[in-house]
Amino acid sequence: MKLFMNNTATILTAPAKVNLYLKIVGKREDGYHELDTLFLPFPALADTLAITEKAEGCTIHCDDFDLPAEDNLIYKAWDKYAKATGFRPGLHIELTKRTPTGAGLGGGSSDAATMLRFLNSHPQSPGMAHDELNKLATGLGADVPFFLLDGPAWAKGIGEVLTPCEVDLSGLTALLVCPDVHVNTAWAYKAWSTVVRTENLQKKDSFYLTTSHCSNNKASSKTRVTLFNDFEQVVLPEFSVIRETKEYLLKSGACGAVMSGSGASIISFFRTKNLAEQVSSELKAHNVDSVIHTFY
Repeated sequence: MKLFMNNTATILTAPAKVNLYLKIVGKREDGYHELDTLFLPFPALADTLAITEKAEGCTIHCDDFDLPAEDNLIYKAWDKYAKATGFRPGLHIELTKRTPTGAGLGGGSSDAATMLRFLNSHPQSPGMAHDELNKLATGLGADVPFFLLDGPAWAKGIGEVLTPCEVDLSGLTALLVCPDVHVNTAWAYKAWSTVVRTENLQKKDSFYLTTSHCSNNKASSKTRVTLFNDFEQVVLPEFSVIRETKEYLLKSGACGAVMSGSGASIISFFRTKNLAEQVSSELKAHNVDSVIHTFY
């Protein structure tokens, strides 16, 4: 989260995240799924929250959708924090969405965590200890606790058991591609559970799940991170545009590519920025959005 002021509002940025590794360990008795996943912040893609203080209440405006404030995770974060601490400042939020929904990038969760961090650091707030704030964040969504951190982390449980770590991607350029398709996370979990119950699956790496192999499938991280996502085995067969996008990235020279979260976005890595920019331009010519970030 970055913070700066203009004349009337506090401006906060809420970065996206990507999953470099995502294994679904199993389904719990409470209906949630246990995960083993590696989260990586992706600050090149971020929502913006412009927060203005007012007399009372919390209102949210966004040009991209007309959602009642009470249904937005930002409002829910404000309300939960108020109930937990008694601190209920009047706020109006102008939300600018850049992180697409249904893309596996945690946009709504990042927005909620950004609000929690703002409230917890407010001069008039009594504040909450990190463990308590983390517990409150978990009640908002499995990804929210990660966004309270400032770096990569391994996540277990439903995503709330976090272990900060280092990921060395120096020298690589990431190209995050967002096909214009929405994948419902609840559907993806249900589909995965159905497949696991009905088939004796061999676990396949993420490259095998495209329709063809390519010669440049090599490690894309100096920390030996294996790009993998369990959701690919159910999402790629159902959403051909996601599978074809991943194939295209690998055939175009990416040294690694994997779907983030339950989709639909694909994070890929290139050894040269020029090649990543070339592929990004080609995708743009076909009206496919992408974002570039170089690791130094």
